[in-house]
Amino acid sequence: MRTPRTAIIVVIATIVAVVVAVPTGVGLAAYYHDQARQKVLPSHSLVGNVDVSGLDRTHAVARVRAVVDAQLDRSVTLMVGTTAYTTSLRQLGVHDDVTSAVDQAFSSNRHGSWLSRSWHRIFGGHIHPTVKLSLSKPSMTRLQRVVDRAAAAVYVPAVDASISLAGSGFSYTPAKTGYALDKVAALSALKASIADGRTRHVDPKVVQPKVGDSAFDTVIVVHINENKLYLYKNHKLTRTFPVATGQSKYPTPTGRYSVTLKRYLPTWYNPHDEWSKNEPATIPPGPGNPLGLRALNLSAPGIRIHGTPSDYSIGYNASHGCIRMHNSDVLQLYPLVPTGTTVFLERVGPYKPLPTKAVKKAPAKAPVVNAEGG
Repeated sequence: MRTPRTAIIVVIATIVAVVVAVPTGVGLAAYYHDQARQKVLPSHSLVGNVDVSGLDRTHAVARVRAVVDAQLDRSVTLMVGTTAYTTSLRQLGVHDDVTSAVDQAFSSNRHGSWLSRSWHRIFGGHIHPTVKLSLSKPSMTRLQRVVDRAAAAVYVPAVDASISLAGSGFSYTPAKTGYALDKVAALSALKASIADGRTRHVDPKVVQPKVGDSAFDTVIVVHINENKLYLYKNHKLTRTFPVATGQSKYPTPTGRYSVTLKRYLPTWYNPHDEWSKNEPATIPPGPGNPLGLRALNLSAPGIRIHGTPSDYSIGYNASHGCIRMHNSDVLQLYPLVPTGTTVFLERVGPYKPLPTKAVKKAPAKAPVVNAEGG
C-alpha cells in the first residue's frame, strides 16, 4: 500500500520530470498539443444545453445557432375568436448571445497555463465548460402591437337605443350589443404562448349598450300651440290628451327633457314670481290646488305636467309654461309614466291665446291657475 509519504514523493518527482522535460522534445510536444487543444472545446462541453464537444469556434457557433434560431422562429399564436394572430420570438425583438456564450466556453477552456492544463489532462480534474445561454425579453411595444391589431379587428361598438323627433312623432333606433377584446387578458395569453409554444385562445367580450331599448318604452310628445299631449308605449301612439301650454309672456320651453319626479296629491309652493306675489306660500292638496290631483316634474326648470281645476284653459296657450291637463286625464296618464320618461316639447301650429269669453265663463272664485310656474 502506498503511504502518504510515498504519494508526495511521486508527485514531486512528476513535477520535476515535467519541468526537466520542458526544454526537451517531450516538453515541446506537450506544449504544441496543448495549443492545438485550445482550438476545440473538450468533451462534455455545453453551451445553452447544446453539446459542442470537439468543435472549433466556427462550428460551435453554427451548432448552437441552429438550435437557437429554431427557438426564435417558433410560432407564438394568439387566437381571438376564430382568427389567429401568429408571430415569433424574433419578430417580437428577442435576441440571443450565442457568439459571446461560445467565446465564454473557449475562454474557460484556456484558463490557467499550458502546464497546469497538461497536468489536469494527465491526472484528471479538468473543468469542462458549461455555459448558459440567455435570450432577451420580448419587446413590450411589439407585444402590444399584436394585441392592438387583434383588438381593432374584433371591435364593434355597442349602440345605445335612441330617439329623435321626426315629423309629428319620433324616430327610434334600437340598441345593439358590441364586442371588444380584453387587452390585459390577450397580452397575458400571448406571453403564455411565448413560454411554452402552445396556442392560446381569448374570445371577444360582449359589450352591452349603456342605454337599452326599455329606456324608451314610454315617450311623451307635447305639441305646444296645438296643445296636444301624445303618449307612446312600446314605440306606438296609445293615447292623446288635450292640454294647455305656455302663454306668450311665459312660453313653454322647447326641447328634449325627462320626468324627474312623480307627485301624488301635490302641494303647491309659491315660486315668488311676479304673477304669484299675492298668492299664499303654499296650497295643500285638494280640489282647488293649482297642480291638480297629480304632477310630473320635468328636467326643464319649473316646468311640470299637472292637473288643473281651471278646465276652461285646456286647449289654449294659457299657462306660465307648464303643461296643464284635466284632472280626469292626468289621473289616467300618471300610472302610465315612469320616472325617467323622455318628454319632447315642440311648437306645432299657430299660437292659441285664451279667449276673453273663456275667462269670463270661468267660476267667480276661480282658484290660482298658474302653479309653480305653470
